[in-house]
Amino acid sequence: MSAPPSRLQTSALESLPSSPRHQQSQLSALHSALRSNTSALLDALTSNAHPRISTAEAEAEYASALDAVRHFYDGIDAKKALEEEYAVAKGRNNEGRRVPVGIVVVRPGWHTRLWSVVVPVAAAIAGGNCVVAELPKEGGHEVDGVLREILTKVMDGNTFWVTEGVDDEEFLRGAVVVDQKGDGRSGASAKQLVSSSQARVIAVVDRTADVEEAARAITRARFSFGGGSPYAPDLVLVNEFVKTKFYEACSRYATRAFADRPSSSVEELGPVDMAVKKAEAQKQVVSFGGQGFKLLEILDRDTPLFKMKVVGQYLPIATCSSLVDTVFSQEFESPLLAGYFFADPPSAKYLSQYLPCHISCVNHIPTQLLLGPAAPTSHAPDPTHRYNADIFSLPRPQYAVAPASTDLLRVAEDLLDGGKVVSEKGAASQKLRALATRPLKPTGQPKTLATLDFFASGFFLSSGLFLTLVLPTIGWTSYILAKGASGYFGRLKG
Repeated sequence: MSAPPSRLQTSALESLPSSPRHQQSQLSALHSALRSNTSALLDALTSNAHPRISTAEAEAEYASALDAVRHFYDGIDAKKALEEEYAVAKGRNNEGRRVPVGIVVVRPGWHTRLWSVVVPVAAAIAGGNCVVAELPKEGGHEVDGVLREILTKVMDGNTFWVTEGVDDEEFLRGAVVVDQKGDGRSGASAKQLVSSSQARVIAVVDRTADVEEAARAITRARFSFGGGSPYAPDLVLVNEFVKTKFYEACSRYATRAFADRPSSSVEELGPVDMAVKKAEAQKQVVSFGGQGFKLLEILDRDTPLFKMKVVGQYLPIATCSSLVDTVFSQEFESPLLAGYFFADPPSAKYLSQYLPCHISCVNHIPTQLLLGPAAPTSHAPDPTHRYNADIFSLPRPQYAVAPASTDLLRVAEDLLDGGKVVSEKGAASQKLRALATRPLKPTGQPKTLATLDFFASGFFLSSGLFLTLVLPTIGWTSYILAKGASGYFGRLKG
């Protein structure tokens, strides 16, 4: 590993990369370089040994990476930036002012490597920062060599640096580290943007779901891009009433998808492969599927597969009896990385409310989520790009105009200015107290229920319904029966 060049820190101090024109120039150069090397990049993506991806998947990754660069480029407004820079000089507030963090170090994950490098790099440039991209020469992805060559040629060396890795602790302390691997190499800095790569993803298929759509979305998410997306479902909980239909649909969609995919070479078995073999031997799961994929019906929830982060072409499926069983019968991580809930809206609302997830998706799985790393959990997740320019900048508002005054503030300022006689101070204090202690506006809730807690309110509401609906019915029925019985016994006497 080589020492970081001092020119990066100098450029950051001089705010060179914060110029909108510089940002546009760099993003334009990046986009042009990616367009000019399409064949080399696609060949590298499809020739990588593990995981093997199809030509269609490589095309999708390449197109999405290019589209992300365009997105960040289009978000730069040089005219608006100039107006905001001189707002205070013209006596106006600049409440939304943000400044770059300075230097961003990108440590890309293995999954969809091209996307995982290009998108955070583009976002960091749009945020006005110097950028360091870690692309190792040995043991790296096939696409690393292509990226290293083209980025070194086209990017400004004063604000961009490609290296095998950075281990200078002092340099890292002053930088924001995009750690997509989550392996702890970035130290304990609060500036880390760490991907929760090991957090799990759960999909739930309720009896009210569109089972065909659920199966299509879940199999695509699980088996696309070599089964390596951190947002691929690690476990599916399917309602017992639709289990058979769901299995049949999953098998059909998976078989169709794998018909056009390259076969993977036999490699050393990983933890998930070993867990599957062990569970099969112990009759904890029943597996079935086609060439290249397996659907795993979990019979024993004590199997490690029920709680594992799955990588590869496996889809563990367990049966549940109800929504309550789904939510409360198991101890899931809190929060999960993502939850996919296939159900009618009321049921989906219940599931997304009581299964804590960083992101919840109802009746769909965004294709964009399958590209790139897990989103940093310290920020609101962006399902499309995972990163944005604001993540790589800091709020630094400027105010040239005092905020609008209120009655309370004017009295407080008058009192704080001093120079009043004792009687005036007393009157001002009383007025300030009166303004501060005004009651809050009413909630609008009926007083009879306002003092009751949630369960007590529910009890009285249920009781009211019982008294108004059930008791009259019982009374009327009793009257009819009594009248009929009276007539019957009267006829017997006669």
